[in-house]
Amino acid sequence: MQLLLRACSLLLAVLLLLNSCGSTGAATTHVRDGQPLLMGEARFPDRSPRSTSGQPGVPTRLRIPAIGVDAIVEAVGVTASGELEVPVRQPWDDVGWYRLGPRPGERGSAVIDGHLDRPGGAPAVFWRLRELKPGAVVQVLDTQGEWWSFRVHALAYYPPAQAPLQQIFADTSGHYLNLITCAGDWIASEHQTQLRLVVYTTLIT
Repeated sequence: MQLLLRACSLLLAVLLLLNSCGSTGAATTHVRDGQPLLMGEARFPDRSPRSTSGQPGVPTRLRIPAIGVDAIVEAVGVTASGELEVPVRQPWDDVGWYRLGPRPGERGSAVIDGHLDRPGGAPAVFWRLRELKPGAVVQVLDTQGEWWSFRVHALAYYPPAQAPLQQIFADTSGHYLNLITCAGDWIASEHQTQLRLVVYTTLIT
């Protein structure tokens, strides 16, 4: 737990300077009075991981059928300056699993990030993430050949400085997978977007 809390402190810079933003623009999302926007929330019972092969393997593929995502997962950490690394093999099409946190299927909050758009504004892997609704299914394949399924229970938009790091990175009350990308208007002077979108999901199988 202490390790996760220390990671949260380090990752303040992650949400302030998240590399998963596009470089020139983003889809517009409005925010009221600088407060987080919850776009939908539903509660589903958390279930324990399957015991077929012990602990989950390293994630290798992410599928979100509702929005047409089928992406390779790369393991990422943080840079020397505290920013979350992004995929390097296919940066606009792959997603990055935060390897210093839990694996999807383990207790705690696994985190996967992805770019919203490409240079010039063309859609990247998480362009349609904002279209997800509570109840949508997110699937992760691991190195042991196991598929882990999660159900979306909430979407939230946060100004970077107000993002709840404990909730996103260090909630150990269940088995979670949180997806992160950028949202809102592009702020050229700050080289980032106005908001961060977090999709919260809970393990169902």
